[in-house]
Amino acid sequence: MKLTAELGAGARHQVAIVRDTHGGRVEVDGVAVDVVKADTPDGALALTLGGRTHAVWVAQHGETAYVHAFGRAWTVTLRDPVRGVGTDADESDICLAPMPGTVVELAVAVGDCVSAGQTMIVIESMKMQLNLEAARDGVVAELPCAKGDIFDRDALLVRLEAREK
Repeated sequence: MKLTAELGAGARHQVAIVRDTHGGRVEVDGVAVDVVKADTPDGALALTLGGRTHAVWVAQHGETAYVHAFGRAWTVTLRDPVRGVGTDADESDICLAPMPGTVVELAVAVGDCVSAGQTMIVIESMKMQLNLEAARDGVVAELPCAKGDIFDRDALLVRLEAREK
């Protein structure tokens, strides 16, 4: 999942998150970090930096994530271009590839009506499967890929249009 993270003073960072059953990998402005789910009663994540493991606590509410690590706390606003979070209506009409990969399954076809949160396409990237969901209700207007297709990061995978009333 590709996000733009905005820190309090307006600093923006590009963040890519890949989750798996053990945690995953987070890339911030091109620097990759392994994240491991920790078996702690307080729900901490284990963040590995330079071979050292650090406890990180994250709570999320909507577009806001509250992060506590290294004795500091941050409030981070997350913007997700894949799900179309934000005010730009055109952003919610397109589903872009968050990273290079392969189409595993098409759950919709051109002309299908979809609901917000409905899986439209399943992709595989870095040996993990990701379900890409509709950001809003709409009709599938464009589906320029087929099962087995290989695509690059930011490739258009699905485009929606408004439902006719």
